[in-house]
Amino acid sequence: MNKNNLFQLELENEAARFRKQHGFGDAEPVHLESFLIKNNVLTLYRPLSRTMAGMAIKSGDCDRFMMINSNHSVGKQNFTIAHELYHLFLQENFNSKRCITGLFDKQKDLDEKKADYFAANLLLPRLGVYELIPQSEKSSIGKVSKETTFKIQQYYGVSIKAVIFRLIDLGFADKNYYDVYQDMGKLQTARLLGYDAGLYQKGNENKVVSDYGTMASKLFQSRKISESYYFELLNSINIDPFEVFAGDEE
Repeated sequence: MNKNNLFQLELENEAARFRKQHGFGDAEPVHLESFLIKNNVLTLYRPLSRTMAGMAIKSGDCDRFMMINSNHSVGKQNFTIAHELYHLFLQENFNSKRCITGLFDKQKDLDEKKADYFAANLLLPRLGVYELIPQSEKSSIGKVSKETTFKIQQYYGVSIKAVIFRLIDLGFADKNYYDVYQDMGKLQTARLLGYDAGLYQKGNENKVVSDYGTMASKLFQSRKISESYYFELLNSINIDPFEVFAGDEE
């Protein structure tokens, strides 16, 4: 086994252990937002530059933060979240990082390469992908149909690029698949197959995933921060404490 295969196997095993540790089966999708909330990872979605996918910051053993580029497609955002999870939960001596994700072997930084491979294995587990491919399409490289490719993508909530990488990694496709799906129009194909377009479009701008508001409220209630600073904290995540929502009035 060559060094690259050993590298890939190491990250596949890391992802499998991570799944098991956090209660995910060998084939089921990882519900990222639920995971972030449960594990107190403060996550903000903000419009960033085109090349920057996201960033992660860790302070001590418990304080974890990530920012995700809301200008990227939702499928790409999900991959970036999984990439950042490697930095926050597995990388030793990690403090902070601005990330460009999905480059895999083109990554110049070893930890970025590890994070990409971890994300692919976490979000697209070997057993799960294998089970979604019909037996007739497993006979040789290049037999996986567009219907199967998009089904895998929709089931696991990732980008087409991530699916193709995983199919190549598992020996079901070759690099020609990148060209095929680049040219054919991913959004149009998904719609013709009856799938929602959400994964292919940007979204989640200014969304916050965490109990940030609860933490701010506790600080205010315990008199550790002033009322004005409490309001400032809420405003920083685009929450107006005086706003009345439709349906709340009695």
